[in-house]
Amino acid sequence: MLHPSSIDFETLVKLSNDAIVLLSLGGDPAFLSPAAERLFGWNADKFADHLSDLVYMGSPNTDAELLQGILSGSADPQGPLPHADLQLRSAFGSLIWAEVSVHLLETATGEPYAFAVYFRSIAKRKDLENQLEAATQTDPLTGLFNRRAFEDSLKREWAIALRERTHTSLIKVSLDRFDALAEHLGPSAAEDCLNKVASTLQETARRPADIAARTATSEFSLLLPRTHEMGAETISAYLQVAIQDLAIPNPDNTAGNGIMTASVGAACAVAEQTGVSESSEFILAAAENCVFQARQEGGNRVKTVMNVLSR
Repeated sequence: MLHPSSIDFETLVKLSNDAIVLLSLGGDPAFLSPAAERLFGWNADKFADHLSDLVYMGSPNTDAELLQGILSGSADPQGPLPHADLQLRSAFGSLIWAEVSVHLLETATGEPYAFAVYFRSIAKRKDLENQLEAATQTDPLTGLFNRRAFEDSLKREWAIALRERTHTSLIKVSLDRFDALAEHLGPSAAEDCLNKVASTLQETARRPADIAARTATSEFSLLLPRTHEMGAETISAYLQVAIQDLAIPNPDNTAGNGIMTASVGAACAVAEQTGVSESSEFILAAAENCVFQARQEGGNRVKTVMNVLSR
């Protein structure tokens, strides 16, 4: 019963979850498995009309270019064959992730005559990878970005600022006498305080490029790309008042008459291609120094340094 001549291979192919497309060397589809119809959403009659734009070319990708050549009928049969995870278009209007591998079919005499393209959906795996990536970048208590994600974002935005020579603003927020609040009112009150402050920062970081993060136990950071000094000063002053207006009890905080307040430091810099300003540490140190000064002067105040340049 299991002799190769008696096995119904066509039925096995139809039962497989791997989508299989058989293409002539000229790019004409000769076979489309049922799994391919389920994956892409087009039936065999319509699939051929979408081969030319099936591959999503979002960024330079050798495997994507090789697959595009095979689907368009312009590939060299003697050339390399793609095997990679790629994004593809579908009839559903969304991009789908699939593991793609291609095999060259040859006659008994070694003459190539077709490409067999295999697509395996990896949507679940990509979802899991995205969840894991998000978990490594998010503060579990507040839902803001964590310190690692903030520093990565700062480096990325600073590189853009260097290229475009634009302003970048960075605001640091340090809660005054937070340790006393946690000690006297307990961990629940401390967590509630952090979440309320985090919400305030999140509401302030409205633009897509803005980054709000919790970068230490009672410290928050706000990165504002392409924001000039007036914007940085205005937002810093707003945050200082907004946190005080939350009216979170903190009996030992004399700077705020028994409610939670914050020491806020802000730096605004124009990225230059010379000196220490080539590093994002430059603006970070400037903002941290402002916070230190605010705390040294008793807290519940804003300190800023604007138009910082290094030449």
